[in-house]
This record gives sequence, C-alpha cells and structure tokens, in this order.
Amino acid sequence: MSNQQVQKVKVKRLAHVGIWTTDVSAQARFYHQVLGLDVRSTSESATDDDIELNETNIFLGLGEEPHSLGLFNDNRPTATNGRRPVQRTPLHHLSFEVDSDAELAALAARLKMAGVDLNLEPRDGDAELGDTLWFNDPDGNRIEIAARVDDFLSSFNGRSSVWHPQALQHIALYTSHLEAMVEFYTEALGFDISDWLLRERAWLRCNQNHHTLMLIQGKPGIDHIGFTISDGGELLRWADQLSQHQIPLLWGPGRHGTSGDLFVRFADSDGLHIELSAGIQQYYDRDVTAPPRLWHTRAMALNLWGSLPSWIREEAQV
Repeated sequence: MSNQQVQKVKVKRLAHVGIWTTDVSAQARFYHQVLGLDVRSTSESATDDDIELNETNIFLGLGEEPHSLGLFNDNRPTATNGRRPVQRTPLHHLSFEVDSDAELAALAARLKMAGVDLNLEPRDGDAELGDTLWFNDPDGNRIEIAARVDDFLSSFNGRSSVWHPQALQHIALYTSHLEAMVEFYTEALGFDISDWLLRERAWLRCNQNHHTLMLIQGKPGIDHIGFTISDGGELLRWADQLSQHQIPLLWGPGRHGTSGDLFVRFADSDGLHIELSAGIQQYYDRDVTAPPRLWHTRAMALNLWGSLPSWIREEAQV
C-alpha cells in the first residue's frame, strides 16, 4: 500500500462503547428491557442463572452487530484528591472499525507515522476473532480499532428484541483539551469536522452521518451516547415507551441545529445520558472536502426549537 493510500485511510464507524458501572446486572437489565439490546456474550462462561453476578462483564448488541455496548465491572481503586473521592469518567473505551485487514494495517502505519504508541491486544468481547489495535487519545481514553467482521451472523443464534433502536450512532465526550482532541481525531484517524460552536464544541464525522464523535470543552467524561431511530413518528412512540417504564425525558423532543435531527434525551440506571436521534444530516462528500460551519449561538446550535436543559444553561460561558 502506497504512502498516499496510508494517508487517506480512515476509520469508518463507531463499533461499540465500553462503560464502567458498579452494577453490571442493573445496567444490563436497563439496556435489554428499555432499549432492546440483547446479551451477546460475557467475560465469563456464565449461565443464565449467574449472569446477574456483577463480577462479569457483559456485551450487548443491536441487530447484526457483534455488540454495541460493553458493561465493565468498575473495580478501579478509589481515587481521592486528599479530601474526597475524585469522580472519574465512566468511559472504559471506544471501538471504531475499518472495512478490512488491509485498511487496519494501513491505519496502523498512519498512527505510527503520527507517533502514536500502538499495541496489538485481543478483540474486546470476542478474543477468538483476532487481535486489534489499541492506543490512547490525548485525553488518555482507550481506543480500539478493528477490522469489520463479515461472517458474524453465522455464529449468532440469539433471539433479538423486537423494540430497539436501529444502531449505535455517536458518542459525545467532554475533554479538557478540545483543540488537541480535534486535531488527533482528524489528523490521526481521518475524521472530518462538520460543525464548530465557538471554542466549546466540535462535531466530527467519519462516514455519512453528520457526526460520530462530538467533543465538548469540560472535565473529561461522557456527555451522552446516541442511537439511531427511523423517524419522528418512532420518536414519539419511544417517548410513550419510556413513559411506560417510568423513565422521564430529560430533554426534548427537540431538533438539533447543527445536525438537523429530531431527538430525545433520558438517563440509564447509572444516570448516563442516552439520546435517540432521527433524521441526522447526511454527507456524501467522499472526494470533496466540505468546510465546517461555525455556530455563534449555543441555543440555535443545540436546539432550533429553543429549549435548553439546566445542565447546559449552567455551563461556563466561553
């Protein structure tokens, strides 16, 4: 593969998100019963009776994907600042995919050229499928890059839930190094910038969706995880579904100004925010660079219908 091809290779999609939790079984029940994700595997050879145990990690999936979410038992030692415990990010890792082993090798070469320290380690959730690339981004977040598995369906015989989102769509992360993170994901991993909100937020894409990664200036952590649903009618049905589970909407229905999609926001059993998104803007510019748009008004960028929740209104002004 030529040096030009190495420079052009990029990640193609967000494969799954790994999150820490102190109650794996409660989180697994939430994502199965409320969002319809199905258990694909566990880190132990658990039976149905002992899958409630929090000593195991659980991997849940949507549709044809091997898994979309990994729940990891939070056994990290408690960190303190000398007076009180320090709140740490619930992000365990992010996993992105490329289309082939050849692209994976090219991306490894691109990362090495960028001075990124790489390791080959077992694939998260299924070590039998071979090793994948692991490294850290500028915030220290663990990142996995894997080649897409084409024959997964032949090995999965589980029963899928009827009511579930279509796919994992994006993740929004807080970062204390916004410009460095944007530079890393664009230069090292090939993301494009769709929109900027002053020096506060950036929306990055790696495929046709307006964004796969959203970066927000702030203390490192997860702002929300986004899933795709089909349309506005389904969005309203989801609102009814959440009401039946006594799960309140934290924000929405609304329409994002940057990406144009309809959305609702709610929280999982750990308080981590989940967003359902319908009609996100699509880009078809594989061979043309579309310049990023610059937004000057937070309210219009985040919700064209005007309503902003308290946790956004109370953020420090930039």
